[in-house]
Amino acid sequence: MVISFDGMRHDFTKNYMYGGELPNFKKVKENGLFAEDIRTIYPSLTAASHAAISTGAKPEKTGMISNNLHKPNTDVSDKQSAFFSPLDVTPIWAEAKKQGKTTATVLFPGSNPEEGNQATYAIYYGTTWNDSALEKLNFKEAVKWTELPKSYSSVKEASLSLKLEKSSGQKIYILAADSTNNGMTDYDTFYFYTGKNSPVPDAVHSNEWDSISFPIKSSHLAGFSFKLKEVDPSLKNVELYRTAVTSAVLHGPQEFKDNVTNRFGYLPVQDDDQAFEKNWITRLEYEEISERFAKWTTDVSLYIKEQYHPDLLFSYYPQIDHEEHKYLLVDPRQPGYSKRKSERYMDYIKWSYQLADQSLGVTLENMNDNDRLFLVSDHGMEPVHTMISPNHELEKAGLLQIDKDGKVDATKSKAYAIASGAIAHIYINLENRERKGIVSKEEYSEVQTEVIDIFTSLKAKEVSKIKKMHYLFNNWRQKSRNETSISTSKKMLKVLIGSKEKPFEEIIARGSKEAKILSHEQAGDVLLIAKQGYYIAQDNESTIKRAVDHGSHGSDPERMELRPILFVTAGNYPTANITEEISTIDIAPTLYELMNLNTPDFIDGQVIDKIIESESN
Repeated sequence: MVISFDGMRHDFTKNYMYGGELPNFKKVKENGLFAEDIRTIYPSLTAASHAAISTGAKPEKTGMISNNLHKPNTDVSDKQSAFFSPLDVTPIWAEAKKQGKTTATVLFPGSNPEEGNQATYAIYYGTTWNDSALEKLNFKEAVKWTELPKSYSSVKEASLSLKLEKSSGQKIYILAADSTNNGMTDYDTFYFYTGKNSPVPDAVHSNEWDSISFPIKSSHLAGFSFKLKEVDPSLKNVELYRTAVTSAVLHGPQEFKDNVTNRFGYLPVQDDDQAFEKNWITRLEYEEISERFAKWTTDVSLYIKEQYHPDLLFSYYPQIDHEEHKYLLVDPRQPGYSKRKSERYMDYIKWSYQLADQSLGVTLENMNDNDRLFLVSDHGMEPVHTMISPNHELEKAGLLQIDKDGKVDATKSKAYAIASGAIAHIYINLENRERKGIVSKEEYSEVQTEVIDIFTSLKAKEVSKIKKMHYLFNNWRQKSRNETSISTSKKMLKVLIGSKEKPFEEIIARGSKEAKILSHEQAGDVLLIAKQGYYIAQDNESTIKRAVDHGSHGSDPERMELRPILFVTAGNYPTANITEEISTIDIAPTLYELMNLNTPDFIDGQVIDKIIESESN
């Protein structure tokens, strides 16, 4: 079993583990191997890193050079999600299947069965058919029902009409009943239906979670969770919160798909930031939504393990990454920083680590002596304070043209940036490569140089000089109380006089000796890599802005904040640390060795000897 906890930081994991917050991770460490010096690959992005874990190959081979991909022969501004794109090399679950093994994947990035290279049994994210909402229900007399629930006042009905993407839609009916024989009109019990001819379902009351599901296009089971938030007994004011309508993609024999659907229902939504930010739901309710998703993932993964006996099972949990992006508020330079707010936000992050620990605990209870368990993450997370919008600079320079509708005019634009985290690929609108290319081969080098010059000369004024001053002063104070650091004093002075800094750590041109990652056909002509504290936005608004997210990743995997985790345990493993430097790219070749499989030629990683030695012992 290989379980990925997206965004799980090496240092946070150790701190929480030793602080008693992660007892199940500690149990694995005390009964197995723990990697002390592990790095992810570059770029340290989710799609690229998970592709490296599952294939043992670098991004220039897997094609996962970013979370957002641009393909040749499309408009220069066209992009698609890497999470719904095929890998260019075979992941281990597909290769092992070719070699006679039974394999399974549950939500693991890169395992979308609709893109090929499927496991024997596969489950992946499907469609979000309709976004979450806070609905006001309008009740009237119930008419044309086959069967009504018992009620001491006349039964009332309301309905929701859900517009579903690429579907005819779905109507949900709600009946309100009065269950108290007190001589008053006092509606307190509700029933949710997908049709008026259905039998009476279980009752729902105010502030109770429930869910409803329905088929879409005969091949998808979709659904949503809901809670009645405001209920006036007279029904004059009834508000219903509902999550987004979601579904999964299932691959395997029909019996497998039927069993998963009948036992576990639809794939629930993994979070709802919109509802929390708009105060539709409380923080506790937000966490309950994520916990429901995590439980579904755990229960389905363990069901597959017990019922279908795969030789290899990959599964995935996104909650830590999500919470760190939203709430990693630890640097005084970050917008909105205060000590109290930072502590509250870090409690949110700690909750996500504890949720991972709870999921792990259930898995450990279902392991036997023949099972091996790899716990991994794809990258860590670092705090950010400033956003950069390269497309704004390209537009200012006349290289990017926006039409009257606010869309990129590919017939007049020479360059466009596609961003993800700390990196952006800038594509030159080259003739015979881009669908509406206007830059000739003769002009290419000139445009590439112009792009590089724009961003080499760009300097950013940080959004909060006072907070930066506080940050630098604290750093200086921690370094030495008796001796003033000349370099730190200069930095402090520059802040006081309003200096600017270059926001990019590196700018790489396709064709240069450093540009191996740009050798893939989906890579850009110029690669921007943001400095620590910055991330890159997709829009073409002002170049430098206060960060919206609090955490990001994608840049130098050597940084401690971006280090991932690796735990390995089995029934007979010794307790030991893997002290040599290893990479997440080494996981796949190690799995090939453990499973006695032929290793593909494309693999870049190396077998982790300590794991093989532990197996033989």
